[in-house]
Amino acid sequence: MSTPEPGDSPRPTPQRILLVEDNDAASKGLSKFLIAMGYEVHVVIDGTSALEALRTSPPPDFVLTDLRLPDLDGREVALRARQLVPAPRIALITGWDLERDLRDKASWGIDWVFTKPLDVNELLLKLREVPESPVPPTTRSQAPSYEGGEGTP
Repeated sequence: MSTPEPGDSPRPTPQRILLVEDNDAASKGLSKFLIAMGYEVHVVIDGTSALEALRTSPPPDFVLTDLRLPDLDGREVALRARQLVPAPRIALITGWDLERDLRDKASWGIDWVFTKPLDVNELLLKLREVPESPVPPTTRSQAPSYEGGEGTP
């Protein structure tokens, strides 16, 4: 499968992606690639910042979160994100072998799991499956604020 060329925009109006990644090199590389592919990318470095972005920013079409984050883990981010914005597709990125745990991914609010190293062609196929229109901000659920707490490793 060939790698898509920069500028091969999947839609005329950029879809919004919330990228939750604490590794600076990984987040810069992936966000640069996604922007070149025509997506609007908002990068945060931890779960708390992701939840704040979901509460205060326009809802994303797609949430891409690393499993291992400094505060909450990616599964906790997914569960809480579903309470804030019910419509985005949520993907977990991990370098860990979660074969046994993947059976429960739907109960975590996760649509897809990508393993590292990330296959960008597979990611782009999934991004293109996201519906044209996200849930309007007025239909977001009013979830309570979350404070502190550590996610499950």
